[in-house]
Amino acid sequence: MFQNTHVNNMAMGGLSQAVYTPYFVNTVNPASYTAFDTLSFVFDVSLHARFTNLITDSISQSADYSSLGNLLFGFPINGWWKASFGLQPYSTTGYKVTDTQNDSVFGIFDNIYDGNGGISQFHFGSSFDVTKNLSIGANISYLFGTMNHQAATEFADSLYRLNIKTVNATRAHDFLVNYGLMYHRQKANGLQYNIGLTFTNQTDLRTSDDRLTYSYSTGSSGTEYPRDTIISESGAKGSITLPMSVGGGFSIGKDSKWMIGTDVTWKQWSKFSYSSAPDSLQDNIQIAVGGFFNPSLSTVSNYWQRVTYRGGFRYSDGFLELKNQRISEFGITFGVGLPLPRTLSTINLAVEVGARGTKKVGLISENFVKFTLGLSIFERWFIIKKYE
Repeated sequence: MFQNTHVNNMAMGGLSQAVYTPYFVNTVNPASYTAFDTLSFVFDVSLHARFTNLITDSISQSADYSSLGNLLFGFPINGWWKASFGLQPYSTTGYKVTDTQNDSVFGIFDNIYDGNGGISQFHFGSSFDVTKNLSIGANISYLFGTMNHQAATEFADSLYRLNIKTVNATRAHDFLVNYGLMYHRQKANGLQYNIGLTFTNQTDLRTSDDRLTYSYSTGSSGTEYPRDTIISESGAKGSITLPMSVGGGFSIGKDSKWMIGTDVTWKQWSKFSYSSAPDSLQDNIQIAVGGFFNPSLSTVSNYWQRVTYRGGFRYSDGFLELKNQRISEFGITFGVGLPLPRTLSTINLAVEVGARGTKKVGLISENFVKFTLGLSIFERWFIIKKYE
């Protein structure tokens, strides 16, 4: 699952519930859109790259993954109504596992499991000022994508047994709505207090499955030669139940000089199901702590004094439980916002170093480094320039 794809939030440990800023789009809490300037337009784009080392008691292996982080737009509609739309990843599937068995009847054979694909989301969000200090908002997202799963049994030790493979493609699509509430207050001395709350309903995604099971032989070069179709199904309807989630956060800061804050998010993964079949997932709590510091906002200052420095950490107890072990995850993050000349636009970089899982009872531990590079463009609209 992609928790938060904006580079600035990621650099602060994923802090987002109570982040109220006019300079980038915070999609986690749609009530934050009211921070956009009435004469401004915000455009965000980012790319992710993740490098992972997988470790068990006996072997280790490296893996890497890269993707589009987000493509987001934020803009005012009028003085009290602000909006956002954009595209970002929701989840990804990527694995290949080979389990070699030695049987007295069948000899040596491999069970091979392979998966790829994922779900993306396109959202349109709005936020409104209820009072001077209180705003509400909502994102309506359309989730779509295809997840491919393959399971094969190959009899490498026998010339007379045909291999068997099952290929399953699941296409998912439906709407998801999440809501946000933001209380924002600024003192006369510039000190700001923000309290954010978010809520997402339990949602059923409609799915359509294509399934094919067939036997095949393998040539010396590894090429498959299909023999017989065993099962062929197309367009089987189903659903994926996504969990309800509730989140809240608090932040304190001063203008655009500094900010610190903390988030807590709870997701009811125990209610997850696939085509009405329950899973063994557990309810999940995520905690994030982070902030930023900008030494000087003056355009005449030394360049590195105008750079925004961000940092934080996050922890999740995980929604997977395998062999009575929760697959928890934590990450330490840091990043910078590099200002572009004569503008409020920035190039942003975030780095996360973390770990997931455990080597206990034959499970897998992951150590990873994630890099995110983003560009936030802040432009003024509807300004008539005068020359004398």
